[in-house]
Amino acid sequence: MIQDGIRATGSLLLNRLLSGIWVPMLVATILAVLLALGIGVLDERGLAALIASFGSPFDFGEQAAENHLDALLSVQVAVLTLYISITLLVLTLAASSLGSRLIERWIARIEIRATLVQWTALVAYSLAGRLFVDPGVPVPRGLVLTDFLLTILALGWLGFGYHRLARTAHIDTSIVGLGRTFGHDRQDWGLTAGPDPDAEPETVLRAWASGYLGGFRRDALIAAARSAGGRMAIRIPDGAYIVEGDPLVHFWGDDGTMQAAFRKTGEIADYRSDRPQGPFSLSLLVEIAARALSPSVNDHETAATCADWIGHGLSTRLRGEAGPEGWFTDDHGEARLHVPECGVIAQSRLYLSVFHRAARPHPFVARRLVAAYSAAYRRAQHEIDRAQLSEMIEEVMTGLAEDATDYERAAVEGAFDAARRGDPPLVSTNLAAE
Repeated sequence: MIQDGIRATGSLLLNRLLSGIWVPMLVATILAVLLALGIGVLDERGLAALIASFGSPFDFGEQAAENHLDALLSVQVAVLTLYISITLLVLTLAASSLGSRLIERWIARIEIRATLVQWTALVAYSLAGRLFVDPGVPVPRGLVLTDFLLTILALGWLGFGYHRLARTAHIDTSIVGLGRTFGHDRQDWGLTAGPDPDAEPETVLRAWASGYLGGFRRDALIAAARSAGGRMAIRIPDGAYIVEGDPLVHFWGDDGTMQAAFRKTGEIADYRSDRPQGPFSLSLLVEIAARALSPSVNDHETAATCADWIGHGLSTRLRGEAGPEGWFTDDHGEARLHVPECGVIAQSRLYLSVFHRAARPHPFVARRLVAAYSAAYRRAQHEIDRAQLSEMIEEVMTGLAEDATDYERAAVEGAFDAARRGDPPLVSTNLAAE
């Protein structure tokens, strides 16, 4: 939920800062130092004497304070070093069989970042606290007690942090996240035929750099177009490569609002990423599935899970496909945003063929992939999408026929026939349950 909220942040810069690691750690370190300095000053102004008035064990002396701070610092450094080492080891081992591109996604998870931030801040706090251990100043009792309490709380979190680390490295967690990201920022917007998107534009926004066009928030762009009383047509699909200077967006009736909105929510990146939206998520799902079906891994269930979430992403995105000539509308039905006619199926079909070939010797996985395409078929709004999904299902079934039993072929064909009629699947999509 938190990560979805970060991805939905309107500012691309803020989104990147929040979803990274070094900025939260830097901010936490600065705040920890400031907190230590503040409590140290309070100790000198009477807090240390107030704590000592409670008697033993709160009336400890200068040497005890120094020993406590040193001991706490040693524990904090040891835990931080151990957590970083174990995290890198676990994630590297998992990525060796499932793909190195997942490491960035894993290391940026909320739980891992929170644990690293906590212990980095504690180390900074203890280092700053040592400045107040001096014969010429009051014993920093407030500093020591605060450091002790914060360390105890962080140790309590540590068990959860390690538990979530194991859950993070479990591939199903990544598959679910990628599947949801793949369908992110897709809603059931209004659609209309609209004017010709290839008409002469009033204003052109050209690519300010070469790279991959990241996902853009359709809701923010529609709102900006409505505010300006104009419309915009994006010239390349999200996830595609564009060369600096090429036309990126055409505008009509723009007063600067729409260009600002696109620059705020869009991105041209040096490499493909599944954030802030998800044009690259499908590629990662296919890569995981293909690796899982390789002889070195041979994990059919992981590949089948990828097929399930590919079905979710396709189904979600197809509900928001405007079609070759369609425009997304605002709440009043006015055409505001056009995306390229190269829809999600056309964009992803070649890459999905990699999954088709990998699934041929594995009827269990092929059947789940057909079920995923069937679910997308039921939700597709345009005949061109349904036709391509039908062809993709035929590709999978043709490959499946070489290795499948009569029972498996009949089950797959029955499920697809039911999908075409709009009925629920006639058979379970889980062969293991049968």
